[in-house]
Amino acid sequence: MQNPCLRLTGPTRAVVVVDPASFDVNLRVKGRTESEDRELSNLVFYYHDSGSSESYAIKRVSTSKLSTVALMLGDIVNSVEATISVRVVGGEWPEGFQGLISANTASIDAKKIELLAFGDKLPLAADGIIQLSRNVVSVEANGELIVSVMASSLEDQTVERDSEAFRAKKTSRSMRMLEVHRSYAGTFSLSQ
Repeated sequence: MQNPCLRLTGPTRAVVVVDPASFDVNLRVKGRTESEDRELSNLVFYYHDSGSSESYAIKRVSTSKLSTVALMLGDIVNSVEATISVRVVGGEWPEGFQGLISANTASIDAKKIELLAFGDKLPLAADGIIQLSRNVVSVEANGELIVSVMASSLEDQTVERDSEAFRAKKTSRSMRMLEVHRSYAGTFSLSQ
């Protein structure tokens, strides 16, 4: 096995918590037929609202005989959804660099939400839009969303990065330009 870690992201939209909330995690190893599928992990995580007036992130970990599951939750108070799109406006992704596009609220700086991680091939649609694996995140209605792009060399581990902050809005669109490496520039568009 090349990479023993399986990373799942979701849900793709915000979950409105009706206290208490439960998250069912049922991971199966797919067989040739459904009857040959094997259970890897079957867990339930419960979440109780702390009543905090501040946004925060928590991590729950559960270990069974066959697996360890880590669940990251962000409780974003008074939130709005932000839809993120990224378009290449100049240059090409630098050869020999892997990339990471992420977002986080200014209030929870320690936990970045991965929008796309890729090797040295940038997944582009014909219109120049980068095909993100996730494009909807939550941010406090009166907060800021920070969008970041990072390029790291596969050869010498040098890292180049840029980020921009977007102030939350109830409706509208904001655009910012981020640049990593001299040969690549992208415009980040945020709709709320």
